[in-house]
Amino acid sequence: MSMLKVFTYNIRTEAAGDGINAFVNRKEYIREAFPKCEADLIGFQETQPHMRQWIIDNFPDHQVCGIGRGADLLGESNVIAVRRDKFDLITLDTFWLSDMPRRPGSRFSTDQSGCPRICTCATLYDKESGKAFRFYNTHLDHVGQFAQAQGISLILNRIAADYDTWQLPVILTGDFNVTPDSVVYKSVINFKGCGAPLADVTADVGPTFHGYRPDRKGSKIDYIFTNMPCDTSKSFTATDEKDGVYLSDHYPVCAYLEL
Repeated sequence: MSMLKVFTYNIRTEAAGDGINAFVNRKEYIREAFPKCEADLIGFQETQPHMRQWIIDNFPDHQVCGIGRGADLLGESNVIAVRRDKFDLITLDTFWLSDMPRRPGSRFSTDQSGCPRICTCATLYDKESGKAFRFYNTHLDHVGQFAQAQGISLILNRIAADYDTWQLPVILTGDFNVTPDSVVYKSVINFKGCGAPLADVTADVGPTFHGYRPDRKGSKIDYIFTNMPCDTSKSFTATDEKDGVYLSDHYPVCAYLEL
């Protein structure tokens, strides 16, 4: 058995209006504080190209994988970071949440925002256990409810098709931009296409989005779903803060999974 310490982390795109919490001001704090979490796997969201390079430069123990969501393969990405000493990367793929998932920059023509949305997925081999698994990381649309439903349907269909081929355990991380009472959430926990149900192993961690205002009641929109065993009592949010500077406007969310 191998223990996997998995995070989903919306690192928050560069935004000058964030003041002291703009990425240019946060990055040194992230470099100081987040490595103490000792993450094995991280599903990032909202990483712009220069932020992706910063992660590569400042997370040397991790292999950083993934491309941007734009037609030029630049723009924001949902990169995944995996510990080099723990995992081998077998396959890596990105698909767009659209009617043409292989067309870079494409999007649904319904109520989706102007932002293309993607899912980064990988097959990883765990060196300790000698077992492989599939890891999916996404960021659903923040505007269109129908586009959110279309996006998660596409992802779940892809997971089912991959499971038919690989027959491997599954991890799905991301900022879903929906709360647990949503149709999107219910579609994930009722999904039966990968051998065993996908459980929300972060169900009890509390709010994950705080908008740099933790004094106000936040919302839970960041998730780790899996069909691997998990002691959910160990799941948590990283609420680190120093002089008003946070790791992001979302709390990174962690779960310990057994492979």
